[in-house]
Amino acid sequence: MRIVRALFSAAKAAKPAEPSSWDRFLYKANGFNKLGLVSDDLLSELDDAVVEALKRLPEETINQRIFRQNRAALLSLNKTILPEDQWTKIEDDKPYLMPHVLEVWKEAEEKKTWEDKNPIQAL
Repeated sequence: MRIVRALFSAAKAAKPAEPSSWDRFLYKANGFNKLGLVSDDLLSELDDAVVEALKRLPEETINQRIFRQNRAALLSLNKTILPEDQWTKIEDDKPYLMPHVLEVWKEAEEKKTWEDKNPIQAL
């Protein structure tokens, strides 16, 4: 499934404003929406960039993320899913963390470039 997703995402240069039926199928096939999660909830906190991005979020957004993750863990342990009217819809799945992660990556790249061009002289 991941290979198919990668091929289709690489084939599309620009994502249309309206999700296609294929996008909707892949979104539902992933299954995280049945647990009430959004795509940015799946970003691992083992990555330093994600940890730094989480520090930049408002407390309310972090609390909502924790609630969704805890609810998903409980549902998973009980081997159940939410009722269909509570599933996350593709239209409601807006990135809240990824823009911050991209910003952290840009800053890290800029810092590395700066350090490469301006090495500290050892005395």
